[in-house]
Amino acid sequence: MKVLVNGSDLASAVMKVSKAISVKTTNPVLEGIKMTVKGDELTLAATDMEIAIEKTIRSDTIEEGVSVIPGKLFAEFTKKLEGEDQVELMIGDDRKLKIIYGSSEVYLSTLNADEFPNIKKDLREKTFSILQKDFKDIINKTVFSCSTDESRPILKGELFSVKNKVLTCVALDGFRLAVAKKKIINSSSDFKLVVPARAVSEISRLLDKDEEEITFVSEEKSLMIEVDGTVFITRLLEGEFINYEQIIPSEFLTTVRVNRLAFLNSLERASVVAKENKNLIKLDIKDNNINILSNSESGNVNENVIVNLDGKDLSIAFNSRYICDALRAAGDEFVNINMNSSISPCIIRPYSGEEYLYLILPIRINS
Repeated sequence: MKVLVNGSDLASAVMKVSKAISVKTTNPVLEGIKMTVKGDELTLAATDMEIAIEKTIRSDTIEEGVSVIPGKLFAEFTKKLEGEDQVELMIGDDRKLKIIYGSSEVYLSTLNADEFPNIKKDLREKTFSILQKDFKDIINKTVFSCSTDESRPILKGELFSVKNKVLTCVALDGFRLAVAKKKIINSSSDFKLVVPARAVSEISRLLDKDEEEITFVSEEKSLMIEVDGTVFITRLLEGEFINYEQIIPSEFLTTVRVNRLAFLNSLERASVVAKENKNLIKLDIKDNNINILSNSESGNVNENVIVNLDGKDLSIAFNSRYICDALRAAGDEFVNINMNSSISPCIIRPYSGEEYLYLILPIRINS
């Protein structure tokens, strides 16, 4: 194998695929990056058997070939080649990778390419397309609510529900729920998938052309996208996702309309003190005002935010992190906060529209 590539192109491609390198494995080849030189292209690939990433770049090919390079070392080294106009990659009879740049060269060991897993890319059963900016927005509004609890693996992913040309994404962790919706451009049918949170975040990071569409393709246990020469494939989570709709209240005794940023800024200040007390904050709602209280051994915060109150007065407590996460993601100038009692779920919605919804469970405290 012998090929010439641009140093910056190589560094960028290696960095992209390195996110799929396995960090906990007994199989050394999963710690590697596969290089395939064919025609005028160099394709790099990595997989940890949960996700797989391939990136193809243009090359001046002298001799085609395939090899696997230890991924972490390759990524760290190629990052230092970003300023090189031309980098030569060559594997000789000694099976070592020779990297030539300028008047310098380096040798890296290789692994057996025959042991590298085959990455299936011919998926075609279910598809949907959406604008990149809309997908990134819907993920930013939900992914933070995914669980990290290994005992409930289905909750470590997001539900993707495609129905009537609308994508609904749902994430929950047992303490909070996030739901967001966006119109899609087209779909092959109505269907549901559960996508690992890690994969969802990585896909979102790949998208940098807001006005262009991205197509998702799924078949059996996998989901794939292809964008700008990068192929991303993830295994789907198996099992039945929670029927989240049945836990969302439909009627409320207390509704508050509040300026999102004013409320968020006050909560963040209260959270500084609340960190020493399990992030506990108390809200006293009455007379078109929310009184925000947090206490710890180091001090206390007492703030007031003007609101429009419709319904009963209420005192309720929350984990400040959960309610701040929701308000940061919401994005609107005003939000509605709907409640029934100090022990019932709180619902945060946009003041107008139904693009997102957050459900947060309160913390029981003594009156």
